[in-house]
Amino acid sequence: MSDLFTMETPEIKGRNKIVFYEAIQSLPDKAIVEITPFTQRLRAMGATLSEESTSRYLRFLKDWKWGAVAIALGKSKYQVRKY
Repeated sequence: MSDLFTMETPEIKGRNKIVFYEAIQSLPDKAIVEITPFTQRLRAMGATLSEESTSRYLRFLKDWKWGAVAIALGKSKYQVRKY
């Protein structure tokens, strides 16, 4: 049983999710993310995501409990807030 008060890096399966996690963790709090440039950044880091997959990952971010949520701002823009 793990200690609930210890912040551990979650075990993430899949190259795309690992790259996405690293990119989200490197963003400052309240960063504005546009899908196309962010997808290009993820691809440069080694991911093979489409823009639709990037958008889906941002929507699922709150469910993965990685310490961040993405709030839709409309027109393919999201604000990433960390908690």
